[in-house]
Amino acid sequence: MKETISEIYEQFRKPLLYFILKNVSNKNIAEDILHEVFIKAYTNFDSLKEKEKIQSWLYRIASNTITDYFRKKRPLNIENEDIFFEQKDEQSILNDLSCCLHTLVSQLPKNQKEVIEAVYFKEQSLVEYSSNNNLNLSTVKSYSKRGKDKLKSIFNECCSFDRNRKEEIVDYKYKNGSCICND
Repeated sequence: MKETISEIYEQFRKPLLYFILKNVSNKNIAEDILHEVFIKAYTNFDSLKEKEKIQSWLYRIASNTITDYFRKKRPLNIENEDIFFEQKDEQSILNDLSCCLHTLVSQLPKNQKEVIEAVYFKEQSLVEYSSNNNLNLSTVKSYSKRGKDKLKSIFNECCSFDRNRKEEIVDYKYKNGSCICND
């Protein structure tokens, strides 16, 4: 069996590496994935029923391993490391901007302001708020949504946000000197 695996490795190593490189641009990561593919092939070789379909079997393993790689948090490569350290994490950005949040919320219409303050600052649920204030739940949801939309538009007028592929905020910049958040 070892001879068979080493022959398979020699025969398919380069084509599989090229296939992986088409999907993963970093050669070191592609080689790691290639090794993982052959480890999986070695450990599951006995489960392959039709040995003549080895090529398609290996490419399926490679494709699944590439998919697994992208699902996991990828380790930083040197190219991305500088970008990573320049960016702030989302929590620190939210902390930076929270200083002006209360001021901005106070500018909302009364019904939106009260819902936002109760739900997001005092941590009441929408159901609790509607019950405590004898309001219909759909009305409270509407106030909450309108208030959040208004806050979002105010923030977007004041700041520009950089987002990553997951749409998480990674950095922000004030757009102009008249922004209330810039004080």
